[in-house]
Amino acid sequence: MKFKKLLGNKIIFILLIFAAVYFIFFFNFKQHSDLWWDSAAYIGVGKYIFSFGREGVFEPMRAPLLPLILGLFWKLGFLGFNVVYAGKIFIFFTAVFSLVFLYLISKELFNEKVASLSCIILFLNSLFFIFVFRIYTEILSIFLILASIFFMLKFSRSEKKFALFLSALFSVFAFLTKYPNLLIFGILNLFLIYRAFKTKKIKYFILFNLFFFILILPFLMSNYFLFKDPLHLMKISQNYYKANLGKMYSLKAFPLGPRFILKTDFIYFYSILLFFNILVPFMLFGAYQILKESSNKGKKIFLLVLPVLAFFCFFEIFYLKEERYLLPIYPLLALFSAYGLYNFKKKIIFPSIFIYIIISFVISAPFLTNFDERTYQNFFIAPPINFSCEKVITSDVRSAITYKTVFPYEVFDENFKDDNILRERPDCIFYFSCYEQRGEHIKKLNNLNYSVGYSKDTGRCLYAIFKK
Repeated sequence: MKFKKLLGNKIIFILLIFAAVYFIFFFNFKQHSDLWWDSAAYIGVGKYIFSFGREGVFEPMRAPLLPLILGLFWKLGFLGFNVVYAGKIFIFFTAVFSLVFLYLISKELFNEKVASLSCIILFLNSLFFIFVFRIYTEILSIFLILASIFFMLKFSRSEKKFALFLSALFSVFAFLTKYPNLLIFGILNLFLIYRAFKTKKIKYFILFNLFFFILILPFLMSNYFLFKDPLHLMKISQNYYKANLGKMYSLKAFPLGPRFILKTDFIYFYSILLFFNILVPFMLFGAYQILKESSNKGKKIFLLVLPVLAFFCFFEIFYLKEERYLLPIYPLLALFSAYGLYNFKKKIIFPSIFIYIIISFVISAPFLTNFDERTYQNFFIAPPINFSCEKVITSDVRSAITYKTVFPYEVFDENFKDDNILRERPDCIFYFSCYEQRGEHIKKLNNLNYSVGYSKDTGRCLYAIFKK
C-alpha cells in the first residue's frame, strides 16, 4: 500500500505498459538469445573473479560492479546461457527502477503530469529501449545516477543524514559501474557547496564526502593489496583506451578552445536529434523554462542542467564515441522534453507523443530484427561440432559463456601474432577472420601443430575450430 501511495496509479500503469512491451519484444524478436560482445566480457570477468582466475576471461579495463553482479549469478548456479538470461532480467529491473526514480525526481521538482510524461518519453526512446535488452553498463548507470540525484533531493528537503548516505552510496555504485560516472559525485558536491553557501552549513558537504570515502575504501584497498596502487584498475582502464583507442583529449589539447568546438564529428548532437526527433524543440523549450524559473532554480540547475552539460562535454572531448555513452543523461533530456510539452499548448501533447512513438519504432526495428550477429555469436557459444577442450583460446570473448578457461584471446587481424598461443598452448583455437590474410594465418596455425576440426567460409569471413 505504501509503494502505491508513494508512486501513484499513473506510474504503476506506465510500468505495467513498459513491462508488457518489453516482454513482447523480448520473446517475439528473440532478444533473450541475443548476446553482444561487451555483455559476454562482463560475464567472463565475473566468472574470472568468482573462480579466482580458473574460469572466464579478465579484462582489467572493465569497471567491477556489473561483472561482480553477473559473477554472483554464475556462482549461484546460473550456468551456461542461463547467466545471460539472469543478466538480462537484472538489467530490465534496473530499467524499471530508472523509470521510478525519474518519476520521483520529476514529481519532486515539477508535478505528476510532467513526471508521467518524462517516463513515457524515456521508455519509448529507441536508444534506451534497445539497451534495456543488452547486458551493458548504461542502463545500470542511469538507475544509479538517478537514485543518487533523488536522495540528494530528499536530503535537501529534510536534511536527513540517511538520505545523504544513500546519495553517496549510489554515487559510489555509479562510479564502480563506469568510471566516468564519477562526474555525478563532483556535481553533487557542487550542489552541496551551493547549498552550504545559502544555508551557512558546511557540515553536510563534509559528511557526504566522508560517506563517499568510507564506501569507496574497499575498492581502493583491494586495488592496493592486489596491485600496490589504490587506483590501479582505474588507471589501467584509462591507459587501455589511450593505447588502443587513441588519446583522451583534454581542454588544454587545443590552445584556442576545447575539442567539441574545434574538432568533432558531432555524433552526440546527431544522436539526440535522431532519438528525440520531434521532441527536440520541446526539449530546448523545457530547458529554457527551467533556466528561466526562480523557484527551486538552484536545485534544477545543479541536479538537472549541470549533469547534462558535464556528461555531454566529457564524452564529446573523449576520443572514443558511441551513442550509448550519452544514455545516462537521456532521462534528464526526457524530463526537459516533458516540461517543454507541458508548458506548450496541451492539445499538442498527444499528437507529438504519437509521432514520437512511430519514429521510435522505425528506428528500433532494424536493431531488434537483425539476426546476422546471432550466427556469429553462436559459433563461439555453441559450436556446430561436439568436442572437449580444457584450454581454449579465441578471437571472441563470448566463448567465456560456455568454456571453463578462455585465455587472453588473439585478434586475428592483418597483423596476426601467435604470442598467446605459443605461451598458453591451448587444446583448441576458435578462429574468426574477415581479412584476406586468413590463408596465411591458417598456415601459421598448421605449423604450430593445429589441425582444422571445423571450417566454414562465407565468402567474406571464415569461421574455424582448430584442435591440437
